[in-house]
Amino acid sequence: MAWKAHFDGGSRGNPGVAGAGAALYDDGGRLIWRGAEPLGERTNNEAEYMAAILALKEVVRRGLNEIELCGDSKLVINQLSGAWKIKEPRLGVLAEEFNALAKGLSVRFRWVPRKDNSEADRMANLAMDGLAPSDDVSSGKDETSSQAVVEIVVFSDGDGRYFVDLPRLRCSCEEFASRGDCVHLKICRDAGFTP
Repeated sequence: MAWKAHFDGGSRGNPGVAGAGAALYDDGGRLIWRGAEPLGERTNNEAEYMAAILALKEVVRRGLNEIELCGDSKLVINQLSGAWKIKEPRLGVLAEEFNALAKGLSVRFRWVPRKDNSEADRMANLAMDGLAPSDDVSSGKDETSSQAVVEIVVFSDGDGRYFVDLPRLRCSCEEFASRGDCVHLKICRDAGFTP
């Protein structure tokens, strides 16, 4: 069984506030990594493409050379696999970026129903909420579980960027400094990132 990368993107408004989410599973089906990226204002299809790129970047970063790419967007799966033509120029540019990353890799494409894409969907929704693991997040395997461990979460909103230190349950925002708790920690707890 090959490693699997799941992706999902969404847009609230189409175009509107968009986010990309992805999850990587090893050949035993264990969740190894998950990521989210706020995208600003994009269409739903652009967000789906950017989520596929987010997933593939992690595949490349890990040095994997074979992957099954899974998503619930028939458009993206069929266009990236070459089954359908790409008519929208903006999607063509994103497909070129994906193909450049995929050069030298063996990528199999598989459409999955939304219910089988839940972790990538959850990450996309967190990204649309402005919550995303940053590029410099320390991630890895917890010694007691096969789940990915996210230690630092970055919030980006109109007021700035805030860093939540999950092991210490601290945030860099002024609200946390004055009260010892904040909305960012609440979102992390609601998302299941904290104990």
